[in-house]
Amino acid sequence: MLSYRMKNMISWFLLAIAGVLILYWGYQKSHESKMIRIATASKGGYYYQYGTLLKRYIEKKTDYTVQLLVTRGSVDNRGKLLAGEADFAIVGTNSVSLQNLYMVAPLWRDYMHLVVRKNSDISSLADMAGNSIALGKPGSGYRAQSMKVLDHFALEAEQFRSNDVYFTQLLSDASLEGAIVTTGLLNPDLRQVMASGLFRLVSLEGAEGYALNHSQLTTAKIPSGVYSTVAGPAPAESVETIVTYAVMAARPGLPEKMVQAVLDQLNSDQVRADAPVMLDINPTEDPVLRYLPLHSLSNRYYNPFVGLDNFSRLLGQIAEHKVLILEGLIIFVVVVVQLSQLRRRRIEQVRVNLAAELESVFRQTVEIERNQKDARDWRLLKQYLVEVMRLKQQAVTLVQGSELAESMLFLSTIQQCADVMRQLEWRLSAMQLSEAARQEVDAARSLVSE
Repeated sequence: MLSYRMKNMISWFLLAIAGVLILYWGYQKSHESKMIRIATASKGGYYYQYGTLLKRYIEKKTDYTVQLLVTRGSVDNRGKLLAGEADFAIVGTNSVSLQNLYMVAPLWRDYMHLVVRKNSDISSLADMAGNSIALGKPGSGYRAQSMKVLDHFALEAEQFRSNDVYFTQLLSDASLEGAIVTTGLLNPDLRQVMASGLFRLVSLEGAEGYALNHSQLTTAKIPSGVYSTVAGPAPAESVETIVTYAVMAARPGLPEKMVQAVLDQLNSDQVRADAPVMLDINPTEDPVLRYLPLHSLSNRYYNPFVGLDNFSRLLGQIAEHKVLILEGLIIFVVVVVQLSQLRRRRIEQVRVNLAAELESVFRQTVEIERNQKDARDWRLLKQYLVEVMRLKQQAVTLVQGSELAESMLFLSTIQQCADVMRQLEWRLSAMQLSEAARQEVDAARSLVSE
């Protein structure tokens, strides 16, 4: 068993830890950033354009400010999230892995465009080999998608000349025959290229088989007439291709309030009205997105079960305030320990006081025993007897309901009282007999004298 001193030291140590945690929590809250860093892509792409739209509404509707990071694309964005250089990022799900990251919300579908010049003889991906084809800059989602599709069709990047340039170079470099561009249908740079009327789109042959080999891909068609060109809407007919999802990803450890601010605006009517390509789907039910790690706050948002949603929200609140909850638990434990110690001290003090009173009764009984030996007056002995009886009753009353009722001190006191009472009763009886004998002698003498 721990000593009282050790228990007291432990309780104060726990209280000190709670104090440190409270200071740490306060420091965290006071230094909680009001800046949201969102990694996008190059300024001419739709990722950046959408980031600009989102920035406007976040800053308008919340107390956060937004910093847009110009990057090379999805691969670069993932690296910035993992390095803590960005809080959120727009990434293509088939371009990068979301391991150690979280999806906050799906945004739109990115379509793979095989762009070639109108006067080119290229009619398929295989025909592109041997030509100057822009596959995207290193670190971009464009290039990651291009490398995957080339690998599937047994093609090498070295078979494509000038392949590490951005596709807008098609407008300034006549030697560039085409590009592989995986992006949303509202990409400003792609729309600018197509608006020139100098380019056409080629179908991706075997798109269905290619999508079957990648969990984050599905097949789709680029709608006819989606791009406005000087020669009229293009393409003239829908084009078979594959699509992947662009999603908003977040790094771990973000304050839930920050994630909520972004999630609210991502799903607001104003943002959706200004970004008509945004998806209206539940990622927990989508056959592609349901396998991606979803942020706990997003999971609560999209979860259709209200009861589970409330429970999940509670868990989220606990997770967000875990330091404060831990502090509260420590303080509660310390308070309970201190109250317990105080109660024990009070009980011990009561026991000590009772023991002192009981010891006083014992000493008084011993004193009476000593004094009665020299007493010769029966009236004094009678007084001693009454006093001992009172002391005995006092001892019984003192220990009633306490642990002292079985103590050696109480038993010795009761025994001492009993012994003194027997001595007094014996002496009183002896005195009564002596007095009776004396009276008989006096009576006999009276008769003789008569």
